[in-house]
Amino acid sequence: MIARILCLCLAFAPFVHAASPSLVIIDAGHGGKDSGGTGHGLVEKSLTLDTARRLQNKLTQAGVRNVMLRTSDVFIDLDDRVAMANRFAQRDAVLVSIHFNAVSSGGPHGTETFFWRPDATALAARIQRNVARATGFTDIAINRRRLRLTRNPNLPAVLVEGAFMTNARDARKLAAPATREAIAEGITRGILEVRRHGETGIRRVPEIRSPLSRPSDPPDGGKRMRITY
Repeated sequence: MIARILCLCLAFAPFVHAASPSLVIIDAGHGGKDSGGTGHGLVEKSLTLDTARRLQNKLTQAGVRNVMLRTSDVFIDLDDRVAMANRFAQRDAVLVSIHFNAVSSGGPHGTETFFWRPDATALAARIQRNVARATGFTDIAINRRRLRLTRNPNLPAVLVEGAFMTNARDARKLAAPATREAIAEGITRGILEVRRHGETGIRRVPEIRSPLSRPSDPPDGGKRMRITY
């Protein structure tokens, strides 16, 4: 099953050290029986797959090798996604999971990026800044949060929440393919910045020893932080 849904793009990229990813694992959130959030006629699983495909194209054009964890409307359990990503943990790889926010209120808006590992700090910060710039969405912050897709992988991982489907203004923009193209462009720019500059000007968060994230964990709001560089 896993072998059938993995799609490895073989665009050549030179070997680089761990701070500069030579392989990007792209995770389109939700899928299949898991539709994710909804709002203003938008369905998260469709937005994430569309954005992931756009990101794949841009990374390939930039010469960055990449792997798509799902390429169609299929359900993959979160723990299976982690296991699939871990297959590439020794290859200077990073995991980028794409999602879109949905809450009960229509007020919250903007883009934010979640991470956990110290060595994902720069990746989260550079992606967050570039997505906000490329889209014009409000730059919320990066958020250190112990999620299954940020804490559990054995490699640097970030989860990008592109915008709020439940906010009317964000949703109108997200409905346009050009906006999803801009999100993919922002993520690509952030990754390329990490490849060029690594952690220069960005201080890692300290290590926190914590158990793996599990479905039974209570909700955790994490810790939003501003990083200027």
